[in-house]
Amino acid sequence: MRKALGLIAVASVALAVWLSPGQVLAEDAAVHNLVGTWTGPLKVLRAKGIGKGTLTIRVTDQDGALFKAENAWETPGTVGKVGSREVEKATEPLAGVIDFNGKSVYLAEKGDNGLYTGRLTAADTLELVYVEAGDGTAYRAELTRKK
Repeated sequence: MRKALGLIAVASVALAVWLSPGQVLAEDAAVHNLVGTWTGPLKVLRAKGIGKGTLTIRVTDQDGALFKAENAWETPGTVGKVGSREVEKATEPLAGVIDFNGKSVYLAEKGDNGLYTGRLTAADTLELVYVEAGDGTAYRAELTRKK
């Protein structure tokens, strides 16, 4: 009986430490800072063909694992859609989150259907995969942060 009470006490203390606010702060401290401008070449599959150009992700604000960003893309000669408009370049707002593993990144376009999944492969290198339903847009890009 004494052994069981001792195990319950140890488990209770461990749970209290695990759930403490200090633990949340320690986890936030381990989250990578993504603020900056990330850019790289782009090869994209669109409804009207394959286009080449550039992709830039600007992370403007970050609070722990959550961040705000915008993507700016350009594919000269190959149009893509933003809403119902066909354009060769655009800038769109994004909302993002860094996964619990500290490496995986997820972004969603605000007001559109595009979703990004990605991962940090180095402090200043971000690999992203993008898919968008409807028009069937897809691409992957390796972006480097400008300092």
